[in-house]
Amino acid sequence: MVSKRNILILIIIVLFVITSIPVAQAQYFGRNKVQYQKFNFKIMKTKHFDVYFYEQDIEVVRQAAMMAERWYARYSRIFNHELKGRQPLILYGSSPEFQQTTVIPEVMGEGTGGVTETFKRRIVLPYGVSLAETNHVIGHELVHAFQYDIAGQGHSDEARYTGAEPG
Repeated sequence: MVSKRNILILIIIVLFVITSIPVAQAQYFGRNKVQYQKFNFKIMKTKHFDVYFYEQDIEVVRQAAMMAERWYARYSRIFNHELKGRQPLILYGSSPEFQQTTVIPEVMGEGTGGVTETFKRRIVLPYGVSLAETNHVIGHELVHAFQYDIAGQGHSDEARYTGAEPG
């Protein structure tokens, strides 16, 4: 009989394979990602996360950090797995600022709500239009971080930050 855990592991593997397929970037050849402003990132540390943020309302950052910790507790219980190392979470104040990130080299469209980098396992996202949307995207992206960690790809300990934009 197939257990729920085996089905969950199979789903994780399928999602991992789908997200690992390289996207054709030929249409972006020769284009540079425009960065209009310089971000002075600060770090807020929680039990499991290094939350990178800049010049934003500290209360909003605290709320996002609490959401991330709640999702972490849920997923670690569901997957019976703890992430190796600390989990980087990089927050941008708006979608246009998020599109300027140098963490992810690809050009991101306006519809991209967040990204989890495969090898360094960094989660990058802008604040949503509501706390509910931000909470949803954090939960969604953290699933990918668990996928990569369970599959043995990416460890946040590989990333060494210097205080500039994480990248």
